[in-house]
Amino acid sequence: MSNLKGILAAMCTPMDNNGGAIDMGVYRAHIDEMISSGLHGLVLGSGTGEYAYLTKREKRKLISEGVKHANNKVPTVAQVTELSTQEVIDGALHAQDEGTDAIMIMPPYLEPPNERGVIYHYTAVAKAVNIPIIMYNVPAQAAPLTEDLYRKLIAVENLDYVKDSSGDIAGIQKLIAIGGKVLNGADPYAPYSLMAGSIGMIWGAANFMPDECVNLYELIDQGKLNEAMELWDCMKAICLWLWGNRHDIDYLTGVKAATRLTGRDMGGARKPLPPVPSAARHDIRLALSKLPVNRTKADRLVWRDWQEERDWLIQSTRYK
Repeated sequence: MSNLKGILAAMCTPMDNNGGAIDMGVYRAHIDEMISSGLHGLVLGSGTGEYAYLTKREKRKLISEGVKHANNKVPTVAQVTELSTQEVIDGALHAQDEGTDAIMIMPPYLEPPNERGVIYHYTAVAKAVNIPIIMYNVPAQAAPLTEDLYRKLIAVENLDYVKDSSGDIAGIQKLIAIGGKVLNGADPYAPYSLMAGSIGMIWGAANFMPDECVNLYELIDQGKLNEAMELWDCMKAICLWLWGNRHDIDYLTGVKAATRLTGRDMGGARKPLPPVPSAARHDIRLALSKLPVNRTKADRLVWRDWQEERDWLIQSTRYK
């Protein structure tokens, strides 16, 4: 496998309108579009893809079908985060057997161990597989990868990469300075992290603006920084909105709504994630209108107000 770099799409998981069954036909078509847009890799079972709300069977299906359909056209990364070390190893071996190029793992979460436990967790998985591992630094949700801990981990064979979603521009620069291969996972400072030396991004926004994401990376890679910042001026409205907005819309459902509004219908979000109300969709539509390629147009809006006229909580009690 060539080294991971560039823009890797944190893939949405297409579902039916109620956020129930996964639509594998749409999933395969979305993979095709992401590849044809020039993206440099795909993350299967990503957090943006509602990984936390999927069953183990669904997660493994996304990995096996995704690897098979990508057919080595771009590298594939499988997220195999679980609570216990053994569950992670089981998922990692499955992903490796299916042919994925790398795996991504969050540190232990919910009741996270101390530093020794985190080192054990990652080291045990690294010894069990022979493909690269992307460590996932997301301190708001799991045990943080501090600078000292990161130094120890990248010395372990197979612990080759880290995705940093801390939202701390100073923090990611410290990781870059230590070494290893750092991928940015925080939208608001996309160009700045690339200029600082990150090798690329794992990016949920690539689901709805793949062309812009690829172009931003390539402009910076070519040293065309003025052009890159002009493009970023068009992209930053939606990126900043997704990171925090007046409607309290979470990142996952915001990305799914934006993806649908650019003509890529990913269906509903898995409960308990609530639907995106019309006022929030209006904000998304305005932000997307600034994009040079994937902007919203009247003839491309395919949103169906499938829950707009009924009370979501009451309706949810009928969901099976």
